[in-house]
Amino acid sequence: MMPTAWAFFDPRGMGITLSLSAALLALTLVISHRALGRRLPGMQPAAWGVLLASVGFALNMLQGWLLPMVGLVLAVVCMVSGVALVLGGVRRLRGLPVGAGMLVAVCLASLATALYFGVWAPDARWRIGLLSLLLAALAVRLTFTAWGEARAPFHAGMRLLALLGVVFAALMGLRAVAAALGQIETTVIPTPLNAASVLAAGMSLIGGVVGLVLLISGDLLAQVEQQRTHDPLTGLLNRQGLRQWVGAQAAQAPVALGMVDLDHFKQINDLHGHGMGDQVIRHLAALLQACETDGCRAARLGGEEFVVVALGAGHGTALLQMLEQLRQQFAEGAPHAGATLSAGWAQGTVAGFEATLREADAALYRAKEAGRNRVETAFSAAA
Repeated sequence: MMPTAWAFFDPRGMGITLSLSAALLALTLVISHRALGRRLPGMQPAAWGVLLASVGFALNMLQGWLLPMVGLVLAVVCMVSGVALVLGGVRRLRGLPVGAGMLVAVCLASLATALYFGVWAPDARWRIGLLSLLLAALAVRLTFTAWGEARAPFHAGMRLLALLGVVFAALMGLRAVAAALGQIETTVIPTPLNAASVLAAGMSLIGGVVGLVLLISGDLLAQVEQQRTHDPLTGLLNRQGLRQWVGAQAAQAPVALGMVDLDHFKQINDLHGHGMGDQVIRHLAALLQACETDGCRAARLGGEEFVVVALGAGHGTALLQMLEQLRQQFAEGAPHAGATLSAGWAQGTVAGFEATLREADAALYRAKEAGRNRVETAFSAAA
């Protein structure tokens, strides 16, 4: 009964199956990331690293059937280089220095170990022990790198990679101890330790692909959210994004609004083309973005109409002064000579945001009627 049951946990069969599955998933990930425009720096080397490690894992499972230079040396180089590529890719994804020198040194050390203790002076204890320690060191570094991710869209993927790093490091550490004690001489002999090691390593490779897929999906979701709440031409909040931001504030919080509108914008488009019109809009947006703080946001409501929202008591006067400075700066540096803007200013509370917005819009309308290129305050503020 036992031999039949044990056949399901044959390290060689499990290893080949899991490694080929991980390699196919990694290749699919590489192709998918390219199709999505390679938005994430570091994703390509990380995916190629999983693929390379999977190939090395499969070759290692074939040792005894292949020449030592292939079944041992090439397998080791592929596995260690693959894990090093994953680590380097994850560091790039985090915006950290790759540390190429250290990764190359680890790869060269693994090659030297495989050649010396695998071909020239075969010694399974030293070969497995040293290589396991090198892989454990890379896994520990991967764990700390992935765990430090602070960006919300990438939390799930990085946490999974960190968890797999812990599992893989523990596995390699256990193998190193077992090799030192003479309890393991090859990976493919059916023993409980080999079976557990191969299963954990194979699942780590597949889990690594899943972690990288979660990073891509997190980035795509963040991109969709950005497009839903931001204006594509200027990068400012759109109407929906502004309401979402305002709605997250305390209802009784004081708020000051500045409605901003470009003067004679249709004439600019008609006489000088929409390209010039877009330049004028982007120039105004850049000036508005420079005024943003944690309590102040600018949004493009549509066309040539913008709004600036400042939260907090005492910010109303500051916003009024900012609008006047904005008017002057825009007139002096607009891409189209003679382009100007008008603005309307009003105060209220977050709970009465829509009413305050209408007051600011009415003040803007009076600025237009009064000759444009000016800032007007709402009647309620003047009273």
